[in-house]
Amino acid sequence: MADSTTRERVFAKVAEREQFGYEYSNANASLELLVARVVNGKKLPFEAGAYHVSMRGALNGCGNEHVCEASLKVIVGGAIFHEVAEGDGPVDALDQALRLALGKSHLPSVTHIKLVDYSVGLVLPAAGVKAKTRVFIVVSDGKATWRTEGVSQNIVEASGLALSDGYEYALLRRVQS
Repeated sequence: MADSTTRERVFAKVAEREQFGYEYSNANASLELLVARVVNGKKLPFEAGAYHVSMRGALNGCGNEHVCEASLKVIVGGAIFHEVAEGDGPVDALDQALRLALGKSHLPSVTHIKLVDYSVGLVLPAAGVKAKTRVFIVVSDGKATWRTEGVSQNIVEASGLALSDGYEYALLRRVQS
């Protein structure tokens, strides 16, 4: 990233994403991945495609059991892996479906990767329920910890973007090790 043209492209991309609502000071891995994509044209080792998340339960405040299910298509090297999983919530279900799909691909195992923390905030709180949602995820492989983020008006999509970055970063760390 020595030449000024490359630096300008990186800064322009970061500025564009920050205008959308990203806050890279709290997401080291997402920033590193963005720079790698701009500088090296690095592609994701996988592409998370279409997803569907559903929940059933009652909003009565009695702690009733909820059923959360996610369906996710993941593309790895042109092959499509479509998995369905249940979880404690929509993000957990999406995480489980992503793990299943990646586990069936030719990529290295991600079973040692753990979601350590998850937080949600609004990009423009004054916009209320129509505000963009910013999701920060802290991920660990037991040796290192990194932070990723996703931004969308849809909290599940923002979560999926952050999850994808977390697993991509983990896979790229394994290749570099």
